[in-house]
Amino acid sequence: MVTSGDIPGLGLPDIDAHSPLGGLGPVELHTPSQDLDGDGVVDSLTDATPHDTTIWSDYDHDGFADHVTVVEADGDYAAWEYHRHPDGTSEWRRTDQGNLGK
Repeated sequence: MVTSGDIPGLGLPDIDAHSPLGGLGPVELHTPSQDLDGDGVVDSLTDATPHDTTIWSDYDHDGFADHVTVVEADGDYAAWEYHRHPDGTSEWRRTDQGNLGK
């Protein structure tokens, strides 16, 4: 479930593998530190805690996350992509979820 908490120091939403992300909207990435797609431009932020690891990525380099993945300590995981529609609306769509141990 999306909560009002923030990941410390990053200003990103606190999500888990069961979050619907329905009302989340665009998420700004201020200081990406990793190049996950190998194009030579940093595009992602990773935050690891004892409870989970969350990876936010901005593959089109517009300053906003296009993809987020979370993997929890118990093996639950989920991924979402952010879609902007021609009519001006937008949404996060879940693209994957499950449990790594199953």
